[in-house]
Amino acid sequence: MAAKGAQRRQRILEVVEELASTTPFDDISIAEITRRSEVTRPGFYFYFPSKGAAVATLMEGLFQQFMGAASRWYDHDGDDQRETFRRGMDETVGIWRANAHVMHCIAQAAERDEHARPIWDRWLATFIARAVPTLAEDGRNRLDGSGVTAEDLAATLVHLTFDAMRRDVRSVVETNRPLDRVSETLTIVWSSVLYVDGS
Repeated sequence: MAAKGAQRRQRILEVVEELASTTPFDDISIAEITRRSEVTRPGFYFYFPSKGAAVATLMEGLFQQFMGAASRWYDHDGDDQRETFRRGMDETVGIWRANAHVMHCIAQAAERDEHARPIWDRWLATFIARAVPTLAEDGRNRLDGSGVTAEDLAATLVHLTFDAMRRDVRSVVETNRPLDRVSETLTIVWSSVLYVDGS
């Protein structure tokens, strides 16, 4: 029974992803989700409290890709942390652009749905927590005596990156053009904080 429930939930998410790939958040309907996924309306609400929650949950499918893009930087797997970060940021931006319609829909859900916002915030918190140890190590010289913690720095930089992502995917969706130099700009910001002395 549990396996069947997991399959039903997964099918709902597959349908939601299909719709998010082509349809603005406001135009996605519970009726269309339930029709395509072949579940009843109560069946949908058994798994998700709202369509926004279902849309925000699509981050499950992208999470490992985003974490993988930054894994070498997180783990200090390379001789040049600045260059390792740059490559990871290029890959991260590539992932969100390849999934621009879905990411835009997730961001819209987080802005407009009371059930989606906490899910979005949990994802942000996860990315922040993952960055903290690396920021603490790489930014030690800048943080010492500043009164700023690695957690403070991680929160600011991750929120800045997610804001850039929201603006970039909106541009892709609305104009079919990404913003210029997003990866380069984010790399300068992070690197200026952490590697200003070239370390």
